[in-house]
Amino acid sequence: MHAFINSSAPWLNEPIKSFIRLHVPDAVFIDDLDKFPVGAETVFQYCDGWVLRENFAALNASKNGLINVYPNSDAIARKDYLAAVVEYWTAKRPESILKKHVPATIRLTLDYSEYLDEALMAADDLSLLYSLEQNDSKDARDREWWILKPALVDCGAGIRLFSTMDELASHLELAENETDDDDEEEEESEEGEAEAETEADTPPSETEKGSGGEPFCLTLTTPGLDGLDILVTATGAMALKPKAAEKPVRTKKPQYIFKAGGRIPSAQMRAFVAQRYIVSIPPLDGRKWHVRAYALSMGRLKVHIFRDMLTLLAAEDYQPPWENPSLKSSLTNTALQDEDEFVENESMRDFWAAAAGGGADMFPDRPDWKTHVFYQICGISAEVFRAAAHTMADKFTTVDKCFELFAIDFLVDTSGNAWLLEVNETPAFYQQSIAGPLALRLMESLVCVTMEHMGKAEVGDPKNAAVRNRWVEVLDETSKLAKSNITEIMPE
Repeated sequence: MHAFINSSAPWLNEPIKSFIRLHVPDAVFIDDLDKFPVGAETVFQYCDGWVLRENFAALNASKNGLINVYPNSDAIARKDYLAAVVEYWTAKRPESILKKHVPATIRLTLDYSEYLDEALMAADDLSLLYSLEQNDSKDARDREWWILKPALVDCGAGIRLFSTMDELASHLELAENETDDDDEEEEESEEGEAEAETEADTPPSETEKGSGGEPFCLTLTTPGLDGLDILVTATGAMALKPKAAEKPVRTKKPQYIFKAGGRIPSAQMRAFVAQRYIVSIPPLDGRKWHVRAYALSMGRLKVHIFRDMLTLLAAEDYQPPWENPSLKSSLTNTALQDEDEFVENESMRDFWAAAAGGGADMFPDRPDWKTHVFYQICGISAEVFRAAAHTMADKFTTVDKCFELFAIDFLVDTSGNAWLLEVNETPAFYQQSIAGPLALRLMESLVCVTMEHMGKAEVGDPKNAAVRNRWVEVLDETSKLAKSNITEIMPE
């Protein structure tokens, strides 16, 4: 077996290799993908899901291959698509667990604050519009609060709280510079056209040959040759070739610039969701918290939930948004905290040991509340993956040669109900605090399941029982989804 290990968390690379050797002692590890043997029969790859080059080529050529990325998982990883999946699935299945465990989520297309009325009217669901209108006449504590999330951005960036239309509008970009930007684009376009016309009038002797007298090779990056209308008029000794030294890479989420407390670049982002903000939560050590669970989706579709989970805490003590609008009080994403901050404040904790600091008193009438929350997480996760596979298969493409690890975030309210917040692909793994040992246990168990899938580890082997049993299989849709007709995966 030839293996390529290049995790998004480099510190995990060597441990993953050691876990593989426990099952396949003679595994050959290739550190440079360019030197990966062509046509290797058995291939295993665990790589950064956002940096894919020739990875799929090696997978396609193998008879027995496995890679840790699905061709497409947007249906559950994109917040707006996930909202659509839940909406479609529960419309005909009102008894679904998702009906009572996913906060009301409205998909929005937003640009400038001046056009907010039109955007709310154009939404598929008008409940947000009605809620904001009704909130105008209420005191802040009596309002229904919402949280705005960009659909294509993670790590908690661009998230804002609001309860009225004015508050929502204050978070969006202004259109005051829209005309100026359009004028600049028109001027640049006119200049480009003028340059193209000048080059078209130049004698062939100056354009068809380079400085060395060789035929001039036209590339897609040549100045003034951005449009197909110019390319198709190229004649004479010119030759068209693709841009050199570029390799296909999986499209990464766009990067936007967010200023602390400022307006978000809404005109660039466009896709948002507004999710009902759950106010009544039981604080842990006075702070808001959520549960991060890890789901392994294997092959055509078997889903496992890891028993060990994290409890992630906000940076500041929790107060409802009308008393403390600070995002550090309301958001539990550790990406919003500095490394020293979340280590010193113990912002990452073991879920099952979270009783210290008030956890034991949060639900005095239910001493087994953690087990109850875990069962809810298993049921909700299974239903989400099932719904995505059956309602949006073009955006959740499961293939036998692929698997993917997801981090799923849940909020627990004062009634002990778990609410699905979002699903994260290629989750970050921290080496600090409790998160480091958990990540190592997770990878050890992940390798065990993947080796079983490839036939490199015997299913039910007693020596693997302790590691294997860290997973709880919550879904097996393989027979219902039948066989995939995808025979080759092409990189974007």
